[in-house]
This record gives sequence, C-alpha cells and structure tokens, in this order.
Amino acid sequence: MLSLRRLTPAQLTGLSILAVMVFLALLGLLAPPCLSSLSPASINVPPFQNPHHLFGTDGLGRDLLTMILKGAAGTLFVGLAAALSASIFGYCLGAFSALCGGLVDSLLMRLVDALLSVPAIVLLLTISSLISSPEFTRTMLSVDGLKQLAQALSLTDHSLGYLPILSVVAAIAATNWLESARVARAITQKLMTEEYMTAARSLGAGSLHLLRFHLGPALKAVAALETTLLTADAIIMESGLTYLGLGLGPATPSWGGMLKDAQSGLLCGNLHGAVLPGLFLALTVMGINLLATGGSRQQQRARSKEQD
Repeated sequence: MLSLRRLTPAQLTGLSILAVMVFLALLGLLAPPCLSSLSPASINVPPFQNPHHLFGTDGLGRDLLTMILKGAAGTLFVGLAAALSASIFGYCLGAFSALCGGLVDSLLMRLVDALLSVPAIVLLLTISSLISSPEFTRTMLSVDGLKQLAQALSLTDHSLGYLPILSVVAAIAATNWLESARVARAITQKLMTEEYMTAARSLGAGSLHLLRFHLGPALKAVAALETTLLTADAIIMESGLTYLGLGLGPATPSWGGMLKDAQSGLLCGNLHGAVLPGLFLALTVMGINLLATGGSRQQQRARSKEQD
C-alpha cells in the first residue's frame, strides 16, 4: 500500500497535482451538458470579465472552465487506459519470451526490434488513421462478426460512438508496449538465475506457474513505475493525435481538442483558449513525472541496500 510518510517531497507534489486533476475530471463527468453547449452570443470572452464564464469562452462560445473539466476526464481516461494496456501486454509478452527462450524468444525479440526501428510517430499516425478511416467503419457495420462489436461501441451510419476512444487507446498502446517488453525480458532473464526460480523449475513448475506466482510479484513494482511513465507519454500522444484530427473528435472533449479549436483565434489575440488547456496539460504531465521520478529513486536506493 502507498505510505505518505515514505514519499519524497517531489512525489507528494506530483501526487497532489494528480489528485487535483482527478477531482477536476470527476467534476467534468458531473457537469451538465448545457454548460458546454455552443453560444454564438458569447464568443471569445476574456477571463474574469463575465461572472458566468470565469475562465472566459472559446471561439465557439463554450465555457472554458467546463470544457477543461470535461477535457480532463477524456484525456486522463485515455492516457491511463492506453498505459495500462501497453504495460500489461508488454510485460506479459516480455516475461513469456524470456521463459520460453530459444526460437520463440528470438522471433519475438526480432519482432520488437523491427517495430522499434520504425519511428513511433509514424507508426502511431498510421494505426490511428487506419482505425479512424470511413472504410474501417463501413467494414465493422457490414461484416456479421463485427456487428455486435459495432453495437457495443454505439457505432452507426451517423455516429462513431465510442470508436474514437477505442481507436486512440489501441493506437497508443500498440506503439508503447515495445519498451515494456524489452524491460520485462531483461528482468525475467536476471530472475531466472535466482535460486528460488531454479528450485521451482526443478519441482516441475511450468512457464505460466512461474509467471503468475514468482515473476508477477517481482515485476509488479517495476511495471507500476513503467505504467506511470507511460501514462504521461500517452497523454501527450492523445493530445497530439486529437490536435491533428486523428484523436477523440469533437464528440469527446479533451485538452488536445481544445488546443485544436483555439488555434484559429491565436492570431486574433485570443490566447486564453490555448493557454489554459496547455497549462493543465503541462501540470498533469509534470505531476506524473514527479511521482515516477521519486519512485525510481526509491527503487535504486532499495537495490543498492540489497547489494550492500
């Protein structure tokens, strides 16, 4: 369990920032939809000049404070879901590869090396554009085996439903699991030389048993740290994809979408529409990195004590 007494000042600062952001995301989920509706009569209202719009409004007349709250929910959910998916898949595959060894290990690691040779941004844009293409949507609606999945995602001829969220999570996870797999493989190979692992194998324990009862607890702390770092990367990637028009789309508010909507007003002097979501985005990433950096230092000190 997390003990506040053992946290460093950097970790406490990061944890406090993340607690505030999660609270804002919960407020965004509870906010009524009417507060983020379009209002042509209130376009680009500066901050602190209208009591009904404390942070001002954007180029479409939407209240910026409400949009930031709703955007926090979308951005944090996608970042955490993508990081968890990438970390779980990467660590399971890396540990399984090290356990199998031989030809299986060589083939899996060569696949990882081949994917790592492709720039992450190119792979990310390719996967996201393929999933979000109209051809992919029509295929899901026409193929019998995919119709149930389309119904679960509320996908119709006139609405993408939850498909943009799923596509962004899948695209980010598909590009972020590679490093996790290599880290898990290296740690597993080191653990395989320990005496308790040798004893378990000599007693007939299989790969799945070793992975579940012996390697899982040992990899848990490193996987938690890796997931924390991946969450920051996933948040940045989601904002970038949404800014380029390949992300969550207008139906799901996010900080990246707010940055995209605000770019048309920058030349007119309406900087608050871009500064505010950018500030919240930077604070969230900083809080995650502070929390992860403190955890990394704690693990390094624990390893040095064990070696001494």
